[in-house]
Amino acid sequence: MQGRVIFMGALIAAFVGGQAFAQTAGRIGDSPHDLASGSAANADKNEICVYCHTPHGADNANGPLWNKPTGTAATAYSLYDSTTIDGTVLASVGNVSVACLTCHDGTQARDAVINAPGTGLGTSPLGGLGTMPVGAANLGTDLQNDHPIAIQYGGFDPGAGQIDPDFENDAGALEDNGALGADKRWWVDTGVANATRDKTDMILFTRLNGAASEPFVECATCHDPHSGVAADVAAGGTNAPGSDISFMRIANTDSDVCLACHIK
Repeated sequence: MQGRVIFMGALIAAFVGGQAFAQTAGRIGDSPHDLASGSAANADKNEICVYCHTPHGADNANGPLWNKPTGTAATAYSLYDSTTIDGTVLASVGNVSVACLTCHDGTQARDAVINAPGTGLGTSPLGGLGTMPVGAANLGTDLQNDHPIAIQYGGFDPGAGQIDPDFENDAGALEDNGALGADKRWWVDTGVANATRDKTDMILFTRLNGAASEPFVECATCHDPHSGVAADVAAGGTNAPGSDISFMRIANTDSDVCLACHIK
């Protein structure tokens, strides 16, 4: 029995040590999404993941184990649209975009959470961070001057094939998810097409357009919230293929982010 206790203690210590290392060297630690280090008033709230995720009491509708209350209803945003857009713009932003906007629409504190670390459910905000400062990251609720989201990807129509020749056709990057029946997973490859959806591909999100499941552009199509450490970017490392500031899925050198989807 004593041997088991010693073994378990060593295992836990190794796990915690590994977690501490991952926190320091990972994609979130020391990035702009590391809210634990963002304010002296939050010095005792030194968990990193808690500002977005919780293992219990989560709002799974807006993201995996999502720990932030919905600040603005998905239908309350003013979305970009124009007469030249070929794809359908839905009336509400997708849940993955709602998750981003729980901070980036500037309507509630960045450290507002559903489940506070430690013992407390329902402690919100944690204190000290306030709303998103004025600047490019504070999008507000009027998104008419931002890249379209909640928009059908222009290069695909399940009935008619490609509907807009100015977009990369994602037909070669289409994966059946048999566990979910007719649902599909879509993406646009940013490198060699390899039949695998990678974090550095442009991710398209399955949404209903009428009765059809179709690929839509949302915030996380271009942005990966988990990538971006300044030191890694400078060193050309693999942890941050894009920018530590804008969390792009790939670096926008020579407009590579834009040209991944747009044929120009």
